[in-house]
Formats: sequence, C-alpha cells, structure tokens
Amino acid sequence: MNSNIVSIKGTPNGLIFYFDTDEASFSQICAALEEKLQKSGDFFTNAEYLIDRESRFTLEELAIIEGIMSKYRIKRGKLAPHLLDHDEQSELVYETIVGDSMLITKSIRSGQKISIRGNAVIMGDINPGGEIVATGNVVVMGCCRGVLHAGAEGDETSYIIAYDMQAQQLRIADHVATLPNSTSLSPLKLAVVQNGDIVITDYIPAQFQDILVSEEE
Repeated sequence: MNSNIVSIKGTPNGLIFYFDTDEASFSQICAALEEKLQKSGDFFTNAEYLIDRESRFTLEELAIIEGIMSKYRIKRGKLAPHLLDHDEQSELVYETIVGDSMLITKSIRSGQKISIRGNAVIMGDINPGGEIVATGNVVVMGCCRGVLHAGAEGDETSYIIAYDMQAQQLRIADHVATLPNSTSLSPLKLAVVQNGDIVITDYIPAQFQDILVSEEE
C-alpha cells in the first residue's frame, strides 16, 4: 500500500496526522492508517493526536478514524493551532482545527502577512503594509491600518470586526472595499457582505446576531 497516504509529524502539541484525501479513498485511508499504527507497535501509546484539515472528513468518518486511534491507545489532542511549513519568511501560515479561533497577542508589522485556516483574533495593531488573511472571521482589537481578508476561501457569511478601523483594504470572500483616508468612523466597526457589497456599520452587540441571520436568509 502507498505509504504516502498517511504521514505523521511530531509537534509540541502532539502528533499531527496528514491524510492524502486527494489521491486515496476513505477506505484506503483507514487501511493505510491501520497498517501504519500496527507496524509502529507501542511507539505511539498514550500520545495525543490532531488531524490536519479534519474538516475534509464527515463526522461519521472522523468517528471511524478516532476508533482506529483508540484501538492503538492514541488519544485525541486539544484543539490547538499549529504553524504550517511555509517557504516565505514574511508569511506565517497557521491552521486551527474545525474552524476554531487563533489568538495573536502581538502587533503585525509592515510587510508581515499571517494566514490562518480558521478565525483570526488579533490583540494588537495591524500596521500599514501588514496583512491578516483568514478562512473564517477576523477580529482586531487594536488599530487597523493594514489589510484584512475574511472568508478567504469564499465564505461570504464571514465578517470583520475591528477597533479603530483605518484599513488600507477590507476583503470578504471575493468582495473588496477600500476606506478613504478621511474616514471618521467610530471606534468599533463591523464589516459584512450585503447584496454583493461590503457594508461597514457600528458594531452593536445587541444587533449583531440579527445582522448575521439576515445575511444567511
């Protein structure tokens, strides 16, 4: 059997299992996983694991994979993000599990790009030339003077919330909005897609869910 169907990488957060869903069927993945764990003997016993891009599997398929792992006494790990390998030093690419949020507690400098599979929560400033890209939502609790891109894989229901929004550009899915330099926006703003355009309004918690529901209808 092709040994590349299942690969394992050790990280500080536990074992990361990578499955080649492009070339192998789910039954082939299960067979390859069983074979690899059987050959490993007790090497992975009591280890914790995460699955790379597990959203590619259905809940039923994940339950089957978890059953195979349990058979070899490998425990499901915590939902922690991990840094993916990337060639460009100026870009950091992170992945969360099943769309969970990643918290970044530092400012994003000019020329730095951070890409996140999941939601991005930034507890710092986005400096001019800095960029945040997320497949989910983007929340910035500092001053934003850079570029924010939510729903990067096409999810138009994603949103952006930013404090002191002075962004060079906002993107949600394939929609783009540019804020004028003379903007006099109040501190906390919400950006969503409405009728094919990005609309920026005051963020009012009591109205927030109503806005999201109206977008889904």
